[in-house]
Formats: sequence, structure tokens, C-alpha cells
Amino acid sequence: MKKKNRALHLDISAILLKYDPMDVGAAVDSDEYDLEAATILSRIKEVHSKEELTDIVFEEFESWYGKNAVGERQKYEQMAAEIWETWHRYHTQAA
Repeated sequence: MKKKNRALHLDISAILLKYDPMDVGAAVDSDEYDLEAATILSRIKEVHSKEELTDIVFEEFESWYGKNAVGERQKYEQMAAEIWETWHRYHTQAA
């Protein structure tokens, strides 16, 4: 993984951990959501809005944990918005 992508991956993982949508209660430096962050990162280039990114984040959590475990889509909106801002910060640095 390229250094920039690794840093973005770690930032996305940290955002997921901050919001802790599955209530794992992991430590701040945990890698608990690294796999989920990787799958979100693999799809983020196809996203054109915060709303689309919310859909993707929600879909990924449904895929990892099951529809009954993830709660409502609305729970993922603020988390996705923060990921969106982080993605654009990295994207504009590359330009």
C-alpha cells in the first residue's frame, strides 16, 4: 500500500473507531475497524457525494455485521461526512 493510501486508511479507521458504530469499545489505537476501513477505501473513488458515501459506509457495515446488527442508516451520516472531508483533504493534497 502506498504511504499516502496507508495514511488515509489509518485516518478512516480512526474515524470509524471514534464513532464506534458496533459499540466494540476498543482502545483509541486499536485496529478494530481496519478491515471495514479498507473496504470503504476500496469503494470511495466511485462516490460523488456525502449521501453516496453514507450509503457505502452503511452497506459495508451491513456486509460485515449483518442487517440486524448495524442499526439505522442515519447513524452513519456524521461518520461518513467526516470520512468525506478526510478523503477530499487527501485528494486535494495529491493534486
